[in-house]
Amino acid sequence: MLKLKIFFMLMLLTVSIPSNATCYRVTSTSWLSSEIIAAGYTATSWSGGSDANSGNLGFPATISLSTSSFTPSGTLLASSTATFLTGGYSTGYAANQILYRCALADAGSLLEFYATNGDDDTGGRYETEEVEGAYYTAMANVAIRLTNVKTGNYFSKYWQSRTLTSDDWVQDSTYIYIPASAFSDVYAELFKINDTTYYRNSTNSRNAYYYSYAGPAGYIAFQGPGISASLADGLSSDGGSGTSGWYANWPGAFSLYRGVTFVRGAMCSVKDYPTIVILPSISVPEIVNGEVSQQSFSITLSCEDTAVSSVSASTTTSANVAMGFLVNEATAVTAASNLGLTSTNGVTYLLDTNYGSSGVASGVGIRIYNESGTALNLLSKTTTATGNAGGWYAYKDLTTSQGDSTDGVTTYTGNFTASLEAISGETVTAGSVNAQLQVVVSFQ
Repeated sequence: MLKLKIFFMLMLLTVSIPSNATCYRVTSTSWLSSEIIAAGYTATSWSGGSDANSGNLGFPATISLSTSSFTPSGTLLASSTATFLTGGYSTGYAANQILYRCALADAGSLLEFYATNGDDDTGGRYETEEVEGAYYTAMANVAIRLTNVKTGNYFSKYWQSRTLTSDDWVQDSTYIYIPASAFSDVYAELFKINDTTYYRNSTNSRNAYYYSYAGPAGYIAFQGPGISASLADGLSSDGGSGTSGWYANWPGAFSLYRGVTFVRGAMCSVKDYPTIVILPSISVPEIVNGEVSQQSFSITLSCEDTAVSSVSASTTTSANVAMGFLVNEATAVTAASNLGLTSTNGVTYLLDTNYGSSGVASGVGIRIYNESGTALNLLSKTTTATGNAGGWYAYKDLTTSQGDSTDGVTTYTGNFTASLEAISGETVTAGSVNAQLQVVVSFQ
């Protein structure tokens, strides 16, 4: 009998389907390889963007807000660039602090998301119609606008994303590590608005309001496999799936909380000032012999008739207005300080921006005198309520009313003298003198 031998081969076809691994929050160096630690990276415990952990946006400590149309809608009140490292978290991050670890296969699926605090009426739920991209705050008549510095886009209550790339992270042969430096800084602006539909300060008309509301104005969140999975471009941050990952995996929360006092009241503004004041040339022997080079100049203010002229700190019952001359170049402030040319919180001489450099005159500085011949202290920073010693003067002490009240606003003019003089105890050398000074009017 003929027998057929039949052979067949059973082949097992294995198809590899790639899948992303899970990313993890990194809260200690145990998550880091020895290679990453040797490269200078570290890790420590952090909690994420809860209200209590929000970072400060870095605005001036005192922000002036007129009670009337003297400051029109859309007026920029203050601006600041808040770094993610110091402004996004209450205790700050180190640039080399690792926040997340992901698999190498996750490259291309790692995202930074950003949005306003969309579930809060005064944190980013309602955009004002008066300024594009600006949202109501807890302070009446004040709106805030946040801009992602890396994308150039305004924050809105609808999530937007930015894909993280290898330029943002470090890696070893096994993992991708996301440091705090990967996340975006924020440019923040405060605007005057007329609408008071939403606010939280106890009364719309109180003069001094310390921003005590803890709700953030905006967030930065991280998304990777297993983290903040439901976030998507265009999704509203006002609740539901729009809170995926909060707050442990939202490493950035930006806020006005605990950093700003708004002072509301009748105000002054600078109406006219000289852009350049040129002092006559003077020789080294002349200035060594006590001669000076002087030039007069004038400053004009427009002040509401009910403005209060005082250097006292503003309170809930009185908004006090003062003026001063700010040395707005940090190098000039440092140089004056090194020479002991200081008053309490202020400086007494305006020095060249590049004082001590080749070609720049040394041993000389500029003093500013009021109309009666009294030398003024100069502001080294805009910290308010430091009085005459700090460089602040009640505006009526330095100016005279022109008696031209119109629609409740009066013009005030102050006459001053800039005087180039020898600095006691210093050797005078020849050279140029170029310095910058800014006139400032502010509530105290």
